[in-house]
Amino acid sequence: MKKYVSCAVLILLCLICAMVFYVNASDLWQNEAPPADTNSNVTTDTGSDNGLTNDTFVPDDTMLSGSIYGEYLTSSSLRIEWSTIKPTGDDKSYISIELYLDTPDTITKTGTGYIMINDVKKEFDSALTVGTTTLLTTHAQAIDESFGDVLNISAYLSLEVEENGVSLEGLSASGKIMLNDGNITLPQGHLINLEHISQFPALPSGDEITSLAMVLKYLKYDINIVDLCDMYLEKGPVGYTSFFKANVGNPKSAYNSFGCMPPVLVKATEKFVSANGGSYVAKDISGIDAHSLYSYVSQDKPVIVWACENFDIDPQISHIWVIEGETLYVKSNISTMVLIGYNYDEGTVTLADPAGTIFDIDMELFEMRFSQMGAYALVIE
Repeated sequence: MKKYVSCAVLILLCLICAMVFYVNASDLWQNEAPPADTNSNVTTDTGSDNGLTNDTFVPDDTMLSGSIYGEYLTSSSLRIEWSTIKPTGDDKSYISIELYLDTPDTITKTGTGYIMINDVKKEFDSALTVGTTTLLTTHAQAIDESFGDVLNISAYLSLEVEENGVSLEGLSASGKIMLNDGNITLPQGHLINLEHISQFPALPSGDEITSLAMVLKYLKYDINIVDLCDMYLEKGPVGYTSFFKANVGNPKSAYNSFGCMPPVLVKATEKFVSANGGSYVAKDISGIDAHSLYSYVSQDKPVIVWACENFDIDPQISHIWVIEGETLYVKSNISTMVLIGYNYDEGTVTLADPAGTIFDIDMELFEMRFSQMGAYALVIE
């Protein structure tokens, strides 16, 4: 019996020695084994050449990062996860992108599409076999001087979607990244002391013009929201007016008004400043990334943003209009308010809602809804 036990022990020791040798040999055979570095990143590419070697281990210093969500509001949408990085030992910076499809359904066909960074276009093919979330492709692009201070990021997936009476031939996502803000170290938090103005009872559908009134009052103008609406806001009939050119309907109506987008408030601000004096200029900064939004706030510049009336409800397309040959998607649950604060320690942002009060909301939830609504924003400088 003892002899059998001794043999078993000997065999076990031989197996352990063999395993140790195998592990050490494996380390020797791998020419570029990645070091243990929690601040490092593996970059890969699917379906296109990104200028970096596939599966290359790239230690990096992330300068900026964020998410861009598809604007078309069905239960399936594109999501861009991006970061600007500077690999250790490299004098170049890169924009690194991962493109995801978020969907509740399992899709088993091939999707084709592209990622575009400014004028650089990279196409891809991807087999869609996973429900909930599918990584479609990754891409990294060197950032050179020709890009300037702004990166325009867009992605498209050719995939027919029909939900809630909405038929789309493909899904898209797009946004802007302000590179010059990458050199700005933001404080962990900042809050602007802005006086809240309610849109009720005078303007039950007037969240856009009331948000503008709050910012103008912050800039020391004497404001009456009804006069601001009547004298300076362009309006047009429902079904015949683009919300990029005029307010659709009358903000004094509780039922037959669909609001407006930043270009309309830019015009209203120009008229108001021209009539009341001053050198302020309204800037449409739509498509801006969250870091740049907070950069404006840190400089005591409140930002008018198009977000959600109820952040807990997924927004959807409620109407489709064709105005002068342009297809307009009207979204449910949309509401305009003023971004006046952020707090990285707490993970919150502070909003002044003309339909409610000044309140705090989860930062990630705000950024997602802001992007889903099209990342529309306006600042007055």
